[in-house]
Amino acid sequence: MKKLGFIAMLFLAVFMSSCGTDGTANIEKDQIVGKWMTSDAKYFEVYYADGTGKEWDLNDDVQEDEASVFTWEFDEGAEDKFFKYYEMEIGGVVPQYCNILELTATNFKYNNNGYRATYDLVRAE
Repeated sequence: MKKLGFIAMLFLAVFMSSCGTDGTANIEKDQIVGKWMTSDAKYFEVYYADGTGKEWDLNDDVQEDEASVFTWEFDEGAEDKFFKYYEMEIGGVVPQYCNILELTATNFKYNNNGYRATYDLVRAE
């Protein structure tokens, strides 16, 4: 019986430690404004306080003056999500729903449902 009690306590300790975090990202929403880049300085995103932004990829030979522009906003219904909206040249708007994995003064990591890609960015300035 003593062994069973020990096993039960061990199981409870393991269960409680595995549930120690709620899985939410480390998010400081006000930190999104600014210039972000990949660690190899090849891909860039800029978020402006007015809800506009731009992105460019040097790997695709796209420079900042040729950047794709977008608008963005946080999802008011979720703490860790935001939208990026791209206006198409042929008309219409393409939204991307993004899941924030981390957002601090120095790191911005998110993935998006549209491209199934994860972006791991650091503060560029």
